[in-house]
Amino acid sequence: MFRSVSIIPLGQVRQDVIDAIAGGIYEHLQLEVIFEEKRALPPTFFDPVRGQFRAEDLVRYLRDEVEASSLLRLGVTEADLYAMDMNYVFGISILKQGTALVSYHRLDNTFYGLPRNDRLLYERAMKESLHELGHAIGLEHCENPCIMHFSNSVMEVDAKPLRYCPDCSRKLDLLLGRVKQ
Repeated sequence: MFRSVSIIPLGQVRQDVIDAIAGGIYEHLQLEVIFEEKRALPPTFFDPVRGQFRAEDLVRYLRDEVEASSLLRLGVTEADLYAMDMNYVFGISILKQGTALVSYHRLDNTFYGLPRNDRLLYERAMKESLHELGHAIGLEHCENPCIMHFSNSVMEVDAKPLRYCPDCSRKLDLLLGRVKQ
C-alpha cells in the first residue's frame, strides 16, 4: 500500500508548480508528500530532431534508476515530452507500478502565446499529476466527469474536474487499503 508520494523534480522546474502539485496530492489523495532532490534530465532520452524527451524512457528511468523515499513516485519536469505515436504527452505512468511522470511544458498558457496565468497552470498541473498518479496506483481511464478522463488537449484538461468521480474514489480507497472489499 502507498502511504506517501515522492516528488522528483527533473531538470529545470518551478518550485511554485511543485508546491501546487504537492498541495493537490495532499488534498485529493490524502498522502504524505516527500520532496526529493532535483535530478538532471538524462540527455540520452532527448530526441534532437523533435526537440523533446521520450516519456517512456524517462518514466522507466524514474522506476529503475532513481532512489526515492516512497514506493509511489512522481517525476515533474518542464521539458516537452512525447510517447509512442503521439506528438506530445502531458504525462505518462507505469500502470499499477507506482511510477508516474508529468510535464507542465504544454500546460502553461505561455506555450500557446497567451498571457501567463499561474492559477490555471497550477490547476492543470495538479489535474495531470493526479491523473498519472491514479494510473500508477492502479486506476484506468474513466468516461465519467473525472480527473481520470483522458485528455488529448489542454482544453480537455480544462474541461475535466479537479476530483476523482465516486467510482474512481472507491477504487482508489480499495487500492490504497483504506477500506476492505
